[in-house]
Amino acid sequence: MTGATVMIRSAALLALAMGAGVMGAHELQDNRATLVLRDGTHLSVTLFIGYADALHQALAPEKPLQEFLLVYAALKEDQLQKELLRAQARFQAATHVYLAAGVESTLTNWVWPDAKQVRALLQQRAMAALVDPNGHAHDAPVEIHADSNARQEVKSVQVRFPDEFQKVLVVAFRPAQLWVESKALSPVIKF
Repeated sequence: MTGATVMIRSAALLALAMGAGVMGAHELQDNRATLVLRDGTHLSVTLFIGYADALHQALAPEKPLQEFLLVYAALKEDQLQKELLRAQARFQAATHVYLAAGVESTLTNWVWPDAKQVRALLQQRAMAALVDPNGHAHDAPVEIHADSNARQEVKSVQVRFPDEFQKVLVVAFRPAQLWVESKALSPVIKF
């Protein structure tokens, strides 16, 4: 890509972002995961990840972040989708849930952000980088879902996440569930 092409695309992305009003500031949000044991054998995993940074590390770590953002935000939708599928396959392969005695439980039913959402995210970050090249912009974390269904009751788990996710804060719990009959007061619910 020539310097002139990058400049034209950069100007177009800046105009698009300013017109869409996406220049808002974001607070720093740590990568985190929520593990919920639903019914003894069903573990629900929800990740909240700084996705632009993770994609940069997975797809083009040799490029400076600003260049990555400009190039990938300007990709045609089918090209971007192909690159996202490549990164998602890498992330899925590097995410592990181990049950007792080191038995790995397969994660299924992955739900990833679509290409349109990712393009908007990359455009926002690209615009922030163009407006303030020395700034430290952060986007809202992207939500990713997966499930694990074990053959036996889950008593404990260990998790491993892709290197691209860096440090991940894990919150794990098993919700207390109860039915409340119509027009009846529930029993005391303790936290």
